[in-house]
Amino acid sequence: MLQECIKDLIEDLQKINDSFIKAKEGNQFDFYLIINPFTKKVDQHIESLLIFQKEIIALPLMNPMKLHLLIAHLKELSVECFYEKTSKKLFLDKFKAVQHDLKYLERSF
Repeated sequence: MLQECIKDLIEDLQKINDSFIKAKEGNQFDFYLIINPFTKKVDQHIESLLIFQKEIIALPLMNPMKLHLLIAHLKELSVECFYEKTSKKLFLDKFKAVQHDLKYLERSF
């Protein structure tokens, strides 16, 4: 179950990256048809992950603050990826941090 939550978030992260690339190419996204449903789906996947919060925090390279940051970055990225004006550097910094943490969780479980 935990592995499935992590896998879902990794897939969400790939969609976030794809959407960011499309936004930078000038594509426009409808808030009600695309952005809102996607962010709700990401939020659901995060809620599923938080069921296993104790197991995650018990890992050697994870702590409550790092988990909180991972979740905050995921929520921000799920919205920012749809807007052309999003800073590429800030986006990539968050993206790489989330990607690193999710890969760590995937390897650990």
